[in-house]
Amino acid sequence: MRAPIECEGAPRDLGLDQGRACADTLRARFGAQPWRERLWLQAGLAGAERARLLRDLKRHFPHQWESLAGMAVGARVPTGWLAQELTRELAGGEVALPVAVAIDHGRVLLARGLGGEWVARHSRPEGLFASVEVTRPCLTAALAGVNERGLAVAAVGTRDATERCAAPASLLAQDCLERFEATPAALEWCLGRPGDGHATVWLADARGELAGVEFAGAERRVLRPSEGLLLSGAGAAREEELAKALREAAPLDAPALARRIEGDAVVLDPRERRLVAGGLDLSPA
Repeated sequence: MRAPIECEGAPRDLGLDQGRACADTLRARFGAQPWRERLWLQAGLAGAERARLLRDLKRHFPHQWESLAGMAVGARVPTGWLAQELTRELAGGEVALPVAVAIDHGRVLLARGLGGEWVARHSRPEGLFASVEVTRPCLTAALAGVNERGLAVAAVGTRDATERCAAPASLLAQDCLERFEATPAALEWCLGRPGDGHATVWLADARGELAGVEFAGAERRVLRPSEGLLLSGAGAAREEELAKALREAAPLDAPALARRIEGDAVVLDPRERRLVAGGLDLSPA
């Protein structure tokens, strides 16, 4: 069982806390880079692609830009390398299993496969909503989380960014957790903000309202499942098998759904403000 890390304060402080908590992991990963690459990054030479990402982060996601800078200080690794890792993790063809399940008179559970190394995180941003999340050690944005007002968000990136904006659209998940308490306002934010690449962000709230946004470069498509169960990302055969198991097991709660998904997964219950992952059962409080 992995104890959650605690991050609190202004954006830079949030990153500083995470950088210190994940320093060993991050320094080991940075140390595995080719020595020429390490020297290049330590000299502050980010390269054109990383420089474009850092520029767009600062312009469109200023809180996460500040958190990234704080994380670099806390872990004692170059900011440019963290930017490179952010792109790889959020928009590099990730294989995951996002699941949306509506049960019990409109109650919604969101589940997302994790895979790879992840950490649970309590985020208490200054002046914004607190949340409990799962993320990668090197990421400022949550992969999935639920905030103190009952908004749950799960994001998955599927392909690399294009030329419009170097900052991946998956970063919007963190904005939604910090700012909104209901799906409609979060959905409007996702539809109107910059962010590139191919990704899907699922939103669910304590009232049972569920929606998703599918990003493809500059295009946005709203997803509103008409069925009680929606699965994607696992392949047709596995999705059919899992769907059958979930229907037979209904009604589900978050721990029961987590047990039905093979491998590491996180399950969010917005009504109960609850996150279940890897033996952890957490709330934003």
